[in-house]
Amino acid sequence: MRKLHFVILLPLLVGLLFSCQKEQEPISSKIDQAQLEKSQQIIRQIEGFDTKLNSNLKSGETITVDSLVWYTEALENYNNARPDLQYENFAVSKTTYTATLDNGNLSMQDASALFSTMQADLNTELANLSPTDDKLKLTDVVLDSIEGNTAYLSANRVFGLKISAMYDAFDEDDDWIWGTVGQEDGTPPAGKCDGTMVGVSDGSDELMRRLNNPNFVYDQRYIFVGLVPVNYINGMTWTELNGDPLLFLIHDLQPDFSWDYCLTNEALSEQLTNAHSILYSYVNQGGVRPQGKHLSSVIIEDNFISIQYISHLLHNYHATYGTLVPAPPIDD
Repeated sequence: MRKLHFVILLPLLVGLLFSCQKEQEPISSKIDQAQLEKSQQIIRQIEGFDTKLNSNLKSGETITVDSLVWYTEALENYNNARPDLQYENFAVSKTTYTATLDNGNLSMQDASALFSTMQADLNTELANLSPTDDKLKLTDVVLDSIEGNTAYLSANRVFGLKISAMYDAFDEDDDWIWGTVGQEDGTPPAGKCDGTMVGVSDGSDELMRRLNNPNFVYDQRYIFVGLVPVNYINGMTWTELNGDPLLFLIHDLQPDFSWDYCLTNEALSEQLTNAHSILYSYVNQGGVRPQGKHLSSVIIEDNFISIQYISHLLHNYHATYGTLVPAPPIDD
C-alpha cells in the first residue's frame, strides 16, 4: 500500500472543528429514545467491525468500498479520537492508501491489513507529538477515486496540540502534604505544607479533584455502560526510562524523611501531567486505558507499605472506565 504523508501546522481550524467547552450552551435539540437506540446501534456496529477485523473466521467475507470508508473512519475515531478536549493549536495530516477490489468489493483480510496499516501510521504520528498534551481530534476517511480495480483512499487527520486549560492550575501557594494514610477510616486530611487547611484536603485529594473535574463538558447527557476497573496504578510500576517514578512514591526512610512529606505546586503539576498521560493513553500507547473506553472516575488511595525493611509512601490510583453512550435528558 503506497502512501503519501505530510503535516501542516495551522493557527486556527475553527470551521472544521467542534469543541465542547464549559462556556458553550448545550445543543438545544433533545435526544429521544429512538435516537438513543440509534446511537447504541452504531456503537454495536463499530465494535462488531472491530471484532470481525481481529477474528480468524473472516475468510471469504467481503466488504464494499463505501462500507470500508465508513467503518475505518468510525473505528479509528471511536478508538482514538478526543474531540471533547480543548486545544491551543492544531495540525493536519493526509495519508493515502490503495486497495485492490474485486467487483467493487474488498476482502475482509485486505480490509484488516489496511486498517492495521492505518493504525500503525496513526501511532507513528502520535509518537512524534507530545504524548501528554497532543491528541487525535478527528479522522476523516475519504474515497478519492477508483481506477480499474484499484481504490485510492485518504485518511485526513486533525491533531489537537497542547490541551488548553485541561485542569485547574496549581497556584504558587498550593504546596500540600502528599496525602493522609487512613483517611478512608476517618483520619482528617493533612492539609497544606504551611500547616493550614488541615481536615480540608491534601496533595492526593487535590490531584483527585482535578482529574475527576476536567475543564470540559459534553454537550448532552450521557451514561457509562460496561464499566471496567483498573486498580493499583502507582509509581512502583509506572516509571521513566531512568527508573524514576512517574507517580508519587518515596523510597526508604531517608534521614530527612517525614510523614508530612511536602509536594510543592510544581511537583503536583508534574504529577497531574503524568497521571493524565497514564490514565488517558490506551494500553498499546503506554497507558492503562482499555481500548474503546472512556475514563469515568479516579480514586487515589494514600498508602504506607514496608517491603523487606524498606518503607514507602505512595499514591495508588484506582480508575474506572466505561463505554460512553448518549442518553435522553432528564425532565425537571
